[in-house]
Amino acid sequence: MKALLVTALCLFAVAPQSEDKAVRMLEKAQKRAEQGKFDEAQALYRQLAKKYPDTPQGVIGKRRGKDSAYLGQGDVLRHGPSENRLDFVLMGEGYQITEMAAFAKLAEDVPDVFRRNEVFGEYYSYLNFIRADLVSADNGVDGYGRDYDTALNGKTLGTFAGHVGIDRVAVRQMLQEMPEQDGQAIVFAKLGILGTGGGGVATIGGRNMATMIHEIGHSYGGLSDEYTALQAGRKKGAKPSRNTNIAISEDPEESPWSHFLKAKVRGVGMHPGGAQFVKGAWRPTAGKCAMAAGRVFCPVCREELVMRLYSYCDPIDAAVPEPHSFDSKEDLVAGRRGVSFEVTVLQPATHELEVDWWVLPANRAPRPIDVTKREKKRSKKGQSVATVKSQVTTGPGGRRVAPPVPIKAKPTKSTKPNNDGVHKFRMSTKGLEPGRYRVMCRVHDTTEVRGSRAPWVVKDDGGFLTSTVGWWVRIEE
Repeated sequence: MKALLVTALCLFAVAPQSEDKAVRMLEKAQKRAEQGKFDEAQALYRQLAKKYPDTPQGVIGKRRGKDSAYLGQGDVLRHGPSENRLDFVLMGEGYQITEMAAFAKLAEDVPDVFRRNEVFGEYYSYLNFIRADLVSADNGVDGYGRDYDTALNGKTLGTFAGHVGIDRVAVRQMLQEMPEQDGQAIVFAKLGILGTGGGGVATIGGRNMATMIHEIGHSYGGLSDEYTALQAGRKKGAKPSRNTNIAISEDPEESPWSHFLKAKVRGVGMHPGGAQFVKGAWRPTAGKCAMAAGRVFCPVCREELVMRLYSYCDPIDAAVPEPHSFDSKEDLVAGRRGVSFEVTVLQPATHELEVDWWVLPANRAPRPIDVTKREKKRSKKGQSVATVKSQVTTGPGGRRVAPPVPIKAKPTKSTKPNNDGVHKFRMSTKGLEPGRYRVMCRVHDTTEVRGSRAPWVVKDDGGFLTSTVGWWVRIEE
């Protein structure tokens, strides 16, 4: 009995040390993958699983040590922290351990394709590109009687052109290995032909960069094709579905882009055909959109892409001091020189975001819509009778917003960026009575891009293009 107790105590003492070694080995394997030493990373994962099978790190090692697996990640291009950028994760399908360096070079070419696109180029600094290093035992695509062992179970689809598809469940599993990502993956199938896109996954056949932006329109933008040619068989009697860029009625009032027609945006109309249908569908433009055979996105698709981008990214990147919620009891005390504030905003390529500041007495400060609470409808007796549709909107990227509350007073000041999107404002106490004040900063993207006849976003009912922060300041007697 005593011997068993001693043994148990010894095991208890050794366990933390073993886990520390397992943690260090896991970190080493991940570092090797980041450095492009994929064979060393794979060997370390297998060693980790063998030496420390009962640790959480050993479990990870077993999973990543398989012949087809996730090995690690590396930044291809990073413009900012993931929490306020849209992360595109680049993956290779069918790349064996000796071919992964070739995929790493391919991944380096991807950001420039986005930079040269009109929409993504304007908001290029909002994007991060991260490489997920996936190894495959084989380098092929299932189909025509062949079956390969690959990381994402790539296969040839039953289309006349032989489009390549992948297992989206496998993609999600690989994404879950990463500490930060937005669920947006671009997969390059080494031996694929034509690509596909949807549900956050764009699949590219081979190195066909020309089709990538089109597939991103599907996977990230949720957009439909704007051509009429049928790419795959469909059930008899199938009808097109209404979408951002597809109408199923010729009536302009019922089209998803009726606000463009009312604003008389040049080039936008009702054109027959779309979504791979000749009849029963209408598209916004004559066929020059990237969702057809064009090189740029039409105004309707462009608006959707920008709106979705702001569902991932807040226009305000940082604020100093830490902002106060409206109901906060904290105050900043104003001294003789007042109080200084600073916000850093995101920076499009050719236009600047509007930045306005207000200093308002506490009793005149507007209460913002609380995006953390559900609105309820109440009866005259004050009893809760129903939950009604809230003004709060959650975008595809997870950012919760509400329409900005109107501020009746004119801005105290509007500022231009000092450097790298930094805007500074100093609240002066001159002419102000003692009391509590609300300092507010509101940032708005007009989307009035240089060279454009109309704003890129015509309608933003949710308030995605606007962000407001505030502070409480007390001027003492």
